[in-house]
Amino acid sequence: MPQKNIFFDRNQPFHILSRAVEGREIFKEKEDCLRFIFQMYAANTGKPAFNLRRKDIVEIARNILAGEKIASDAVINEHPPLVSILSFSLVFNHYHFSLVANVKGGITSFMQRLNIGFAKYINLKYKRRGALFESRYKAVPVQSDFQMDAVLRYINIINPLDVYQPGWRDVGLTDQERAFKFLDEYQFSSFPDIFGRRNSKITAPQEMLEKFLSIGIKADSKEYIKFIKDFLENKKSHFPSIFLE
Repeated sequence: MPQKNIFFDRNQPFHILSRAVEGREIFKEKEDCLRFIFQMYAANTGKPAFNLRRKDIVEIARNILAGEKIASDAVINEHPPLVSILSFSLVFNHYHFSLVANVKGGITSFMQRLNIGFAKYINLKYKRRGALFESRYKAVPVQSDFQMDAVLRYINIINPLDVYQPGWRDVGLTDQERAFKFLDEYQFSSFPDIFGRRNSKITAPQEMLEKFLSIGIKADSKEYIKFIKDFLENKKSHFPSIFLE
């Protein structure tokens, strides 16, 4: 359920944060991250097929991230995507999205399907009960190019670097070049799709990214290198108060 008084208009980007209860680290295991990726795809376009084996879902998720063909029976009751996913990142006990609703109620339906479906998986695998996510996810409308630029960096750079070097925001990065390489290789964020050479089936098509993101660049671009390195060298100036954590 979203925070109170949020209305998700179509064609309005939103920055979304959903956090696990009690600080539970739900993204420690690669298999669980891959299951979440599969759940993202399935929640957006239909629902998971019945009786899929865990190892099959892992393979499907890898293909989704790689932009490769997936089995036609992996998702049932398929329909056009409920949302366009402009950015995403998985970080320990929470995740961030930048979403645009494609249909009325698209964000609400997508978030409900995703969180409920992933909670069922985690509860079954780890023999637990109860809610997995906090009852209300947080959402902030992105209303300017400046705000979108900040959200783009926050989701695709700041949060993945928390995985690479916890606490880096306070002490700085110990090795900027290795951090840069990590961003390009961390598969559980949209960084490789937006700035790198990956074209996963998770993020929105290129034309949607170009429409909503204020910067549309790839890994071999000098502008891209400057964009990232400028941020890493001047990180404190890029932490505006619009964020959710």
